[in-house]
Amino acid sequence: MADAHRFPTAQEVVAQADLLCPNQYSQEQKLSWLGELEGRIYLDVHLATREQLEQVWKQWPGTLAVGWPHSDVYLHWLLAKLHQADGELALYQNRMESFNTSYQNYVNWYIRTYDPAHIPVSEGGDGDAEDGG
Repeated sequence: MADAHRFPTAQEVVAQADLLCPNQYSQEQKLSWLGELEGRIYLDVHLATREQLEQVWKQWPGTLAVGWPHSDVYLHWLLAKLHQADGELALYQNRMESFNTSYQNYVNWYIRTYDPAHIPVSEGGDGDAEDGG
């Protein structure tokens, strides 16, 4: 993911997680776990409105909101959910620590770059500022 404008798809993250951590969980379950994080990002970081969040879900699964170099947040999250579901507490805790670090780095960057709390909804603030759309 060396391209600075590279945004992974949900399916790409699932495939990468499956390579790193073979598992018995369905594609649907893994996409559901990723959807939880995607919703959290749109609501808590991008400060999306209900209508904007509904638009995200109409396109789910698809290209994810967080691009390189912060997109590792999705893989850490999904691997943590897999370890949690398997009852692998130590692996879960380690992965959640990695996730929390990556997530906080993204949040800090996003706030420094876009200051979403001060963007009127009519001018943006819709959660698409990172990818320009």
